[in-house]
Order: sequence, then C-alpha cells, then structure tokens
Amino acid sequence: MKKVVLTSICLAMLGGLLFFGLQGNNLHAGDGQAIMETRCTVCHGAGRIERAGHDLDGWKSTVDRMMSKGRFGPALSDAERQALLNHLMTL
Repeated sequence: MKKVVLTSICLAMLGGLLFFGLQGNNLHAGDGQAIMETRCTVCHGAGRIERAGHDLDGWKSTVDRMMSKGRFGPALSDAERQALLNHLMTL
C-alpha cells in the first residue's frame, strides 16, 4: 500500500513539473509577471514574493539561488531572467 501511495505521489509531481515546464516554454520572454506566475509560484505564493522587498542585488541573488536548485528551480533563459528581474523590481 505504501508503494502505491508513494508511486502515485511521484507520478503526480512529475506530471506537474512536466506541465509547468511545458507551459513555461510558451511564455513571451519579456513578460516578467507571467514568468513569475508560472515559474516562481509553483513553490511560492505570489504574496510571499511581493512582500520580499528586495533591491536589484537581492532579487538577482534570490533568482540565481532558485535557478541553481536544478530540477526544482525555474529554468530561465537570459531573456526570461532579465524580464523576471525587471518585473520583481516593480513590486
């Protein structure tokens, strides 16, 4: 029974990662808000992100740290990263 539950959870997580990964690839690289909503809010609520209040260096550090998490972090192109940073600076 434990094996069935664990397998189901793993498959659900994999499906979610695939869904959000494929969905994210269709984003316009210049739409920082959409990037935040589809990539960052998979793990964090938008409110948490909006309340962070970082300056540009703080956001760069945070985004780079999240991207370094490999399969759990948002895989962003350079253009997507810059658009995300531009959006985060408006919060």
